[in-house]
Amino acid sequence: MKVSCSVKAVALFLAVFFLGANSALADPKKITAAIDEASQSCRSVSQQIWEFKEPGQQEFKSSALLKEELAKMGYKVAGDLKVPEDLVKEGVAKTAFKAEMAGKGPGPTVTLMLEYDALAIGHGCGHNLIATSGLMAAAGLAKVMKDTPGRVFVIGTPDEERGSMGGGKVALLEGGHFEGSDAVFITHVSDRWSMDQRLLAMKRANFSFKGKSAHAAAAPHKGINALRGVLLTFNCVDQLREHLRQDVRIHGIVTKGGGPVNVVPDLAQAEFACRALDTTTMEDAYGKIVKCAQAGELGTGTTLEFKEPRVALKAAIVVPPLLDAVQSNLKGLGIAANQFKDFDELASSDLGMVSYNYPTVNVWFKIAPEGTALHTDALREAAKSDEGWKAAVVVGKAVALSAYEMLTKSEKLKAVQESFKEAKAKEGK
Repeated sequence: MKVSCSVKAVALFLAVFFLGANSALADPKKITAAIDEASQSCRSVSQQIWEFKEPGQQEFKSSALLKEELAKMGYKVAGDLKVPEDLVKEGVAKTAFKAEMAGKGPGPTVTLMLEYDALAIGHGCGHNLIATSGLMAAAGLAKVMKDTPGRVFVIGTPDEERGSMGGGKVALLEGGHFEGSDAVFITHVSDRWSMDQRLLAMKRANFSFKGKSAHAAAAPHKGINALRGVLLTFNCVDQLREHLRQDVRIHGIVTKGGGPVNVVPDLAQAEFACRALDTTTMEDAYGKIVKCAQAGELGTGTTLEFKEPRVALKAAIVVPPLLDAVQSNLKGLGIAANQFKDFDELASSDLGMVSYNYPTVNVWFKIAPEGTALHTDALREAAKSDEGWKAAVVVGKAVALSAYEMLTKSEKLKAVQESFKEAKAKEGK
């Protein structure tokens, strides 16, 4: 009798084990099938956003369309998000939104970010595909959340192209709208498949030099040339370059150089941007730029006016286990290992601020021939092409599958969180 009970117990255990295993194996298929089902309507959304081509803080139709689609999927959607008043007018991000779907119980939180602002030339950065690849990922996760512990956030992040102004992700971060996120996902169009996560920290500096006007021919000795303060600042910055790490970028322009040529300029202004691969190095170089401007003031007798900007972008924190999870899913969806390529070019984004605070992955997906640059007419046209859409579907599936792993595989999420903490502690050292 005891043997019989033991056999029954073992049989019951095995039945439950294999039922659970089969159920777990079925979920990825449910996710990808749901994305295939949603792809046609999501492509319509992508095309409409492409046609709207709304600039930052003006993406009213685009955000409304995305909110409508998320509500249809069963997400609880909120707009008009509260943010700091000094970053966004009236303290309300009117073109941002946050959608939420809870699972069957407590668990991790995965966050999907959608971008949808356009450039002056239209969607030359493919944000229509960034938004809708994320929308498809949301559709895939919506299909399984009733049986999955945890929750999904979908955050509409406006105004990425002017991220250093603080009205996009920076404002939403300070408004607390990412709080609770355990892993954050976003995609970006490209001329290649890539998991390269390097984003430069960046900070702007606006220098205003005040002098004294005088006739440049009749009485130049009575004047103080404000433009000379600007020029000396540039000269001092150029002397710095030999002694800065190679990833440091300093670039500047003269925004006001004076008036009539026969009048000594009493006002001259310049704008600089300083970047580096880590925030500490960027801040160190930035301090030296400020000293260059102070030297320009001292050396010319001008008066320098400078106020440190409210917003500075931090460098991205790279989380290898999170990158590996997405890359593995992309390979499972047919993207060969030799298709992944890193970038020679470097850039900055307000995405760096998110990744500095939460484990984040930005998945670059190929929509155009290699060599096609961002912010171009060619990239804009690729963002509405059939090939571009096929890639968006693939990356949407990879994001959804990876997010699902973070929800259901505690060991993978733990590895991501530990890697993030270690990398952040080492940042700049």
